[in-house]
Amino acid sequence: MVAAVLMAEAWGEGEAAMTAVAEVIRLRADAAGRSPLWVVQQPYQFSCLNGVEPPKLIRRFMRHADFTRALEIARRIYNRPEELTGIARGATHFERVGTRAYWTRGHQPVARFGDLHFYRLPDRPKGG
Repeated sequence: MVAAVLMAEAWGEGEAAMTAVAEVIRLRADAAGRSPLWVVQQPYQFSCLNGVEPPKLIRRFMRHADFTRALEIARRIYNRPEELTGIARGATHFERVGTRAYWTRGHQPVARFGDLHFYRLPDRPKGG
């Protein structure tokens, strides 16, 4: 499922963007003391899953040639996170250009890959 999220969120922006999203997922997993799968399963954390059942998202991408690369990146965040390159520069969040989420106000991106901007944000209060 993590690989499907990488594809859905960043595939059109290339391998570097998928890797940067993977780094965000890994950072969140480490902060929560949980797995990357747990992170992507949390409600409203990744727009590609808003209103979409995970099996449907997986089916959407599993036969695509680039899904193999997304699987490799997903395996790396589980098994060899030390090999992540740090290209997301410690980002905890990302958004697609043109969406301008409320939580980006007052913050500048720390990394950009195509139409994805990555932000290093302080912890937000629960429920806000």
